[in-house]
Amino acid sequence: MKTYYECIPCFVNQTLRMISSKESPHHEKVLREVLFTLSEADFSNSPPELTKKVFDVFEKHHGFYDHYSDIKKHSNSYVMSMYDELISTVNSSPNPFDVAARLAIAGNVIDFGANHVFKNEYIHQNIKDALAAENIDLTELKDEVFKAKKILYLGDNAGEIVFDKLFINQLPREKVKFVVRGGAILNDALMEDAIDIGLTQIVEVISNGASLPGTVLKYCSKEFLEVFDKADLIISKGQGNYETLSEQKDKNIFFLLKAKCPVIARDLNCNINDYVILKNQDKSPLKD
Repeated sequence: MKTYYECIPCFVNQTLRMISSKESPHHEKVLREVLFTLSEADFSNSPPELTKKVFDVFEKHHGFYDHYSDIKKHSNSYVMSMYDELISTVNSSPNPFDVAARLAIAGNVIDFGANHVFKNEYIHQNIKDALAAENIDLTELKDEVFKAKKILYLGDNAGEIVFDKLFINQLPREKVKFVVRGGAILNDALMEDAIDIGLTQIVEVISNGASLPGTVLKYCSKEFLEVFDKADLIISKGQGNYETLSEQKDKNIFFLLKAKCPVIARDLNCNINDYVILKNQDKSPLKD
């Protein structure tokens, strides 16, 4: 997905949130440099690629640190505190695959890139809403899952990956590789998050080798690309992975996400806050 003009305020607001989190005499310089970088941006690139440029400017002046480290730890801990209850919800259902997939989509609400203000209550409300949503049809995905020989599951955010763990338990795990980011960016999940929630104990977890909030293949590691090429089914979680892979028509990709901003909703031809499951070859025309 290309970057739209409406994405620019989000990049600026992200910069303002980062500079407000750290005392420094360089704030004005950072903001001016970000604005200059955005003024020269190639809008054919995806939003996650420009997000990375914003972070690069900040780190040039302040050095690297993981802005979202505490948030990620809290997200993992909070959702893990619900895990037994969530497992019970899945196992007591007549259709555990469907329920676990819905919970995985609901978990995509834990996104501090799209939501600069976030409350734990949002998680509980999204669980209720996703379980009750009538527009989620998992029939084709379920068929593809059990036909596939190699499944690549692209994770998105910390906390959210606990919901992914629930869904992975409903998949043929010996066929699945789960993917985390290669470096810290926003609240995206890293290998340490996968270890923290016990995901590495049930499925093979690999890094994509890139510190971008999505899957930009030209920046990913050779090792990841080899696995990506061999996968005959890709389950792609979240907006960032959608933004960076939506034009990848030569792979069998199912996008699972919550549409949390108007730009994404328009590109997906859906409404804001819709729960989305979309096969990449089936994308509808954009809304006017």
